[in-house]
Amino acid sequence: MDVRLLAGLPAEVLGQLRSRGAELAQVAALVDWEAGEPVLLTGSYATGEANPTSDLDLLVLTRRDRAVRAAGMANHPSLLGDSFDGRVGDLVVNVEYVPQPRLAEVGRVIAAATSGDQAGLPNLQSLELRLVHRVTTGVVLTGEEQAGRCRALLDAEVVRASAAAMAFLGALSLLEDTTVLPSPEREVMCRAAAESLLLAAVNAFGPLTYDGKHLLSRAAALARPAGAPRLFAERNRLIFADRLPPEEGLAFVLDLAEDLYRSFTGGQCPPVLLRMLGPFRSSWSWSDRAFSAPGKPCAAS
Repeated sequence: MDVRLLAGLPAEVLGQLRSRGAELAQVAALVDWEAGEPVLLTGSYATGEANPTSDLDLLVLTRRDRAVRAAGMANHPSLLGDSFDGRVGDLVVNVEYVPQPRLAEVGRVIAAATSGDQAGLPNLQSLELRLVHRVTTGVVLTGEEQAGRCRALLDAEVVRASAAAMAFLGALSLLEDTTVLPSPEREVMCRAAAESLLLAAVNAFGPLTYDGKHLLSRAAALARPAGAPRLFAERNRLIFADRLPPEEGLAFVLDLAEDLYRSFTGGQCPPVLLRMLGPFRSSWSWSDRAFSAPGKPCAAS
């Protein structure tokens, strides 16, 4: 890769790379790039959430099936493409290659969710969610026009709704498990349900989030606006709900889930979210909760 392309990195990122002994020429040598292929800075350095242990993440939207691995890099192949890790100075550099046709396939799954009278629920998992997040929020270093066409394939609002809905469904399923499982399985399910519920809330009201790395910090930011769902203010107690007596913990998490569901209306939540969840409401009858949405407005994200 032409080292001059990395000169487009944000100034604060360039400063952090210098402080970690990462020479741009060495970073560029790890990237297999052909002219015209979009390259994006992604991950924590792109979102401003980097910490002293963060990797530098680069995404190449390639026209090729396979990229060339630089010497000494480890590969993490997936259905979406290759992801190589290397080290420059005190910095781990991750270079991910996703063929553009595979990105288009993800786009077709997303589009199918809103193609009929009833909303579908795309079964997007962490790998696909991460890809959508990186493509739609990454800092384009080269290939701006083609990157724009790639972004147009992905409806980030539908993906946020899908992530929120899948996490909400997972939370309710795990909570039901706590009513029949013995200890310690019960506490494990309660802890997982709490994290899943928080993940649902962050995706509904904030940025697309696919794992727990920035979950609490994003939830803290979402707690600030007036009228935010109660769950954000109670985030720390929620995460440790498994430490409460079982009946108290279950009631507490269900209270927050019911409040969150009522909050899934308004301008800041993807409108399709409630349509995605609608077919599943009957499966929550075990909880003896209403799970209605009377029109309580969403908080600003």
